[in-house]
Amino acid sequence: MAKNTSILLGEHFESFIGSQLESGRFNSASEVIRAGLRLLENSENQLEILRNHLKISEAQADTGEYADYSLASLIAEMDAEYDANKK
Repeated sequence: MAKNTSILLGEHFESFIGSQLESGRFNSASEVIRAGLRLLENSENQLEILRNHLKISEAQADTGEYADYSLASLIAEMDAEYDANKK
């Protein structure tokens, strides 16, 4: 069940919410807040996934499980693939 919560947003965010309501994209301030919270939640989830990948990569590097690769070789490989696909 939804809980009614009171928050202080400040002038900037009150104005932003007002502009979102005026645009017709949202029907209430609650909808605007929920949309923002969904974006924050998604961002936090993506950040957690990235952190987990970095931990795995660091562990692999510590045990020597990595490919020695340079930015220059990556660009050369991409250029060659691009050239091959142009033909």
